[in-house]
This record gives sequence, structure tokens and C-alpha cells, in this order.
Amino acid sequence: MQTSTTHPQKAIPLRYFMVVARKGQVTIPAPIREALHIKEGDTIAIELQGDEAKITPISSTLAAGYQSLPALPSSLNWKETEQIAHDEQAENAIQED
Repeated sequence: MQTSTTHPQKAIPLRYFMVVARKGQVTIPAPIREALHIKEGDTIAIELQGDEAKITPISSTLAAGYQSLPALPSSLNWKETEQIAHDEQAENAIQED
């Protein structure tokens, strides 16, 4: 394996201090967004680990979601479809606990 010494990796500070806005919003500093390849409109997950929070970018491409859910029968009306989605969401929430 060849290592290049002409392009050293940029060191990113471990900690940034931000002020929480009125609605609980914070701005992710540009160096962190760049390191995680986060851009406007991207989805991120924030996970609570003890008294710390972990930010993870979520890949949400059409290809990633393609056929990730089984097709519903076309004979269902909106109310039935909504009930199935509600039931599946409740099952997922129970499994996460």
C-alpha cells in the first residue's frame, strides 16, 4: 500500500460549541458537515448514547429504498392502507424498546 505525504488529512477539532435556538435547532459546523458529507436536504440520525448524542448521515436514495417494502394489494382503500402503516410503525416501536 502506498501512502501519500503530499495530501495530509485535515485534522478536525473534536468539539464545537453551539447555541441552541428557540425551537431547539442547532447548526452543524461546516467542517463536521464536510467530514460527514452532509449537505442541505440530507437526512441525519441523532442517537442518544448515555449523556452524549451521535450524529450519523442517513443514505436515502431511491435505489436504497427500492423494493424495501412489500407491495400492498391494490384493492385496499386509503383507510386500510393507513391502518397497515400504523400497525407496522407500532410493531417497530415495540421492537426498539
